[in-house]
Amino acid sequence: MARIAIADSCARYDGRDMATRALGGTETSVIQLAEALAWRGHRVTCHTPGAARVEHRGVGWSPLADGAPETCDLLIAVQRPELLDFVRRPRARVLWSVWASRNLASWRYLFPMWRLRPRVVHTSRFQVHEYPFWLPAGRPTAVIPLGLPDAVRGLAALPAAPPPRAVFASRPVRGLRQLIRLWADAIVPAVPGAELHIYGVRDASHRFGDPWEETERRLGQFLPEGLPAEALASLKPHPPATREALWDAVRRCRALLYPGHASEAFCLAVAEAQALGVPAVVRPIAVMPERVIDGITGFVARDDREFADRAIALLSDDALWRRQHADALRLQQGSSWDEVAARFEALIGAAQ
Repeated sequence: MARIAIADSCARYDGRDMATRALGGTETSVIQLAEALAWRGHRVTCHTPGAARVEHRGVGWSPLADGAPETCDLLIAVQRPELLDFVRRPRARVLWSVWASRNLASWRYLFPMWRLRPRVVHTSRFQVHEYPFWLPAGRPTAVIPLGLPDAVRGLAALPAAPPPRAVFASRPVRGLRQLIRLWADAIVPAVPGAELHIYGVRDASHRFGDPWEETERRLGQFLPEGLPAEALASLKPHPPATREALWDAVRRCRALLYPGHASEAFCLAVAEAQALGVPAVVRPIAVMPERVIDGITGFVARDDREFADRAIALLSDDALWRRQHADALRLQQGSSWDEVAARFEALIGAAQ
């Protein structure tokens, strides 16, 4: 049994929040990695801002301000190099780079990175490509993709194609306005009755089951001016949903549409949709080409015109949808969190 400490200063949360409120990909990934490591028999502690002192699903949670043990077998610092000193004498230090590597391109990280020489764990090849050349990375380069929950993996094919229903399931600031404009101008006129379900309209402080009374206002700031009535009627915004409810909703959609964003280092929304068997249309931005097998499990569109054409095809061509649905289920299952945890185990003693 190893002693493993995970330090994350990105947000206020602990393991119990997974079931009660909307969390980002960083927080859910930390929780799932910690629980997978604990399930494998390790003593795991997680330290986040304002976390309650609580034991949950085998993981000990405590506030960063309470300090850390003097030593451990593996320290995992989430994204922030300043956390590499959180434990004074760990046997191994890992910087878990879960954001785009350009976030590390700051001279203030130069000293702690070279002084402590952590093993850097990336989640995608895109991160490796853009990692600042002046920072140490450890050798060989470690790329450990984020895990996917068991609930989205290994499902059977659907018996019939869903209706022409598309879904956007990311943060609204990541291209929702652009997508709505393209949807209204090109996609809806070509696919009568098409719907765009929007699950990215969320408030990180919202707790599941709370009243939701601001849908129109929250969506309104992302609406281009002058949308025709038909296009407005086709937009279906939803309040924050539990992960299970979101997976069920995405599974019942025919395509996930996401233009992509420069900050995407892995993109769980697309990865989970693909594992569910949902073809995706994305742009060749950041990590997107790694998440979709172009022409097989969706499309990587070069421009808006191609994006619209590919979306129209998936929403209207049953044979195309069936083929890509089956291929996504066959090829895009990713790794389980237990498999990811096993790869982190291998780093104990391997990092400096």
